[in-house]
Amino acid sequence: MCLWDHFRTVLVGPFQAAETGLGFSPYGRVTKTMASVLEGLPFHGLSRVRQTSSLVRQREKRLSSRVKQLFPRFFIIEIMVRRTQKSHWLSNSVRIVRVLIYLFLLVSGRRAQAQAHKAEKPADNQDTITLSNGDMLTGKVGKVTLGKVSFHDDVLGDLTIPLSKIKIMHTTTAFAAGSTTDRLTKKHVAEQVPVGKVLIENQTLTVTPAKGSVREFPAKNLSFMLDEAAYQRELHNESDFFYGWYGTATLGATLVQATNSSQTYTGTVGFVRAIPTIAGLPAGSKTILNLSGTYGLARNPEIISGDTVYQTASVGKTNILHGDLEYDKFFTPVVFALVNASADHNFGNGLQLQQAYGAGIGWAILQTPQNDLSVRAALQYEQQQFYNGITSGLGTPTENLVGGLLGETWSRTFPHSLKFKQSVTLNPAFNLVKAYSGVGSASFIFPAYKRLNLSVTTTDNYLGDPPEGFLRNTFQFTTGITYTLK
Repeated sequence: MCLWDHFRTVLVGPFQAAETGLGFSPYGRVTKTMASVLEGLPFHGLSRVRQTSSLVRQREKRLSSRVKQLFPRFFIIEIMVRRTQKSHWLSNSVRIVRVLIYLFLLVSGRRAQAQAHKAEKPADNQDTITLSNGDMLTGKVGKVTLGKVSFHDDVLGDLTIPLSKIKIMHTTTAFAAGSTTDRLTKKHVAEQVPVGKVLIENQTLTVTPAKGSVREFPAKNLSFMLDEAAYQRELHNESDFFYGWYGTATLGATLVQATNSSQTYTGTVGFVRAIPTIAGLPAGSKTILNLSGTYGLARNPEIISGDTVYQTASVGKTNILHGDLEYDKFFTPVVFALVNASADHNFGNGLQLQQAYGAGIGWAILQTPQNDLSVRAALQYEQQQFYNGITSGLGTPTENLVGGLLGETWSRTFPHSLKFKQSVTLNPAFNLVKAYSGVGSASFIFPAYKRLNLSVTTTDNYLGDPPEGFLRNTFQFTTGITYTLK
């Protein structure tokens, strides 16, 4: 065997075997080409291969001349094999990545199709809402008041959706739906308000009761919508005492620390409980509770410089407390009877305690969530007690009065949740005309962040018969942070 045959057997033979499946299968395509080329070339013919192969020319520049003379064919095969091996590894990696991406997209597509199929066919106990843009929500309808739908979505959670943005709404449970065109009365409300499954479609609301005829009216006339259990609870006042309360709590403070120091604290709490709580149902009862207080203390030390007295020592005190409670019972949607009680303490008027108890009648002129106006009149017993037994302007330390109450309250909600509240109360005395009293207040509430608001309030208390040396008026201007309670 000549040198070339031996060299070809050692270097080329294994690659030819790859074509027959005996080994080196990754390099079969390259080795077949190399073997066919080397098979027909003599040993000295390799220089022609070097001239035609760019790979060999690049390799020759990095190799020594001695190695090229001894093993020229070996380097050609080595370069091609290594590059082929690398290309094959990269090719397999790309194929694996492609397979993984395909499997991921396949699984994701199947999952999306399952979710879409689920959305198209919601569970039997789920309510559905289709918005004007075609989006569909599945979950549970809570209630509809003031043109807004409370909805709990299975994915998005609690939502408030304007009724005007809803194209289709379907409930799987019974709801009571009232129309703004119906004048509801306490006696006939059960017959006037339909109860059943609700469907809103094509701007029409349809109520399908379990028994009886189907009721339809324009969806824009929907006054309220409440699930059957809550509707019955509201209608028959079957809730506990703590149900239905809402109101505000306000706190304010002023601190000054210097040669003269002072501190002032103010706080008010107002609660209202109206049953039913849903606007649109005939009014049943209303409970009103108001508490307020202002406490201030100013200390002025004696200031002497040399022989001159610039300031004598003194202490100033402010202490004003008020509380009132009223319960209204409606006989008609606008007329109600009331009982009330109030208590006042005002150091600025020399008043230790003023307490009053009465009963009367009222008229709800306006009853909407945005505009509420009512007036009331009552007969009441009133007692006034003054500080340390000092006599009032009428010469007695205690006054027992038979008088009345004339009151007015108004609350108005403007755009952007800006609120205005105003009230006036006059307490005439029949047996001692000069012993009358009154109080008036007005406040603006500016929304700040969620339930936090900024409030500005003015209050004026008037006492007709204060002790000598005390003023009749006590005026307050306060600002504070108000928290809305629901």
